[in-house]
Amino acid sequence: MVTEEALSNGFRQAMRRLATTVALITSGRDENWAGMAATAVVSVCAEPPTILVAVNRSASLYPTLHAEKRFCVNLLSERHKELVGIFSGQKKGFARFETGGWEAGPGGLPVLPDALSALICNTVSTVDVGTHTLFIGQVESIINHMDIDPLIWVDGGMASAAR
Repeated sequence: MVTEEALSNGFRQAMRRLATTVALITSGRDENWAGMAATAVVSVCAEPPTILVAVNRSASLYPTLHAEKRFCVNLLSERHKELVGIFSGQKKGFARFETGGWEAGPGGLPVLPDALSALICNTVSTVDVGTHTLFIGQVESIINHMDIDPLIWVDGGMASAAR
């Protein structure tokens, strides 16, 4: 029988092997912008275009995202490496948006204009699971960049997947 500790440790190791594009999840409007770095972003379906993001309820983004019911998933390129640290705690609050050339998108939502893709979403459902809330968002608009050079997170660090 597998112990709870062994299962938890094994799960963490398995998830370190799941390579994924790093994203910045942003929400808010005006000077109340909030954001965090994330890898827990999943395509749910194409009809209608819907994605899911998992956010720890202790994250600074959580209250804003929960209240606004809108968010943007900014998929990062290699050129955005410095933003990962900034949005992972090096800076707090609105100061996170001082780097990167952020713009106000629809309804004042923070959008990174040179992201690989910026998917602007309306929250249509939430599900609490353990320490996290899954925000399911219907995509209302998309900005796609011409370059495809995703910044990948694997085994606890950044990697490249440029073509």
